[in-house]
Amino acid sequence: MINKKTFKAILTFTENNNPAPSFIIIYLLTWLMWHNQLFSAFIYTEGGFLSRLMASFSAVNDNNYLIVFFLTCLIFLVRLIFNYFIFRSTEILNSADDTFDDIRKGQKFAKDSDIGKLMETLTKTKQQLIDAKISEKKAITDKNNTIKKLLNLQHELDEARADIDVLNRANASSEISH
Repeated sequence: MINKKTFKAILTFTENNNPAPSFIIIYLLTWLMWHNQLFSAFIYTEGGFLSRLMASFSAVNDNNYLIVFFLTCLIFLVRLIFNYFIFRSTEILNSADDTFDDIRKGQKFAKDSDIGKLMETLTKTKQQLIDAKISEKKAITDKNNTIKKLLNLQHELDEARADIDVLNRANASSEISH
């Protein structure tokens, strides 16, 4: 199926063209093109205007009116078919606009439900982010408390070692003095 843009392009092309000539003009142009020797004999013959004209008419052996008539009918029929396709494409384009609007309305409701689902997902994600921040703060607080306890234990251990060293020195000096 041809899409909407193609229909619009065809329609624009045909609307910008000049109207086609009538049947008589098409017939005359076809007859002149069919009998092109009329012009070539007129141009290549020497003499005055009247002698050239008589020579060009005598160069046309057979007028073949019936063949020219059928060619004219064929050209005219092609023109009518072309105009019919223009008319049909305009009708289809107009009905396609209605169908497009109907489809668009259906999509609008689908988009609204999609937006609702998206907002719901964003709200859940936001709540998960808040929960993650709270648990991160709690983890940082626990880590800091553990580090403080570890530092306090290290400090007490250092004091205990210092006390042990002082006692060991005092015992060593009292044993030496005995």
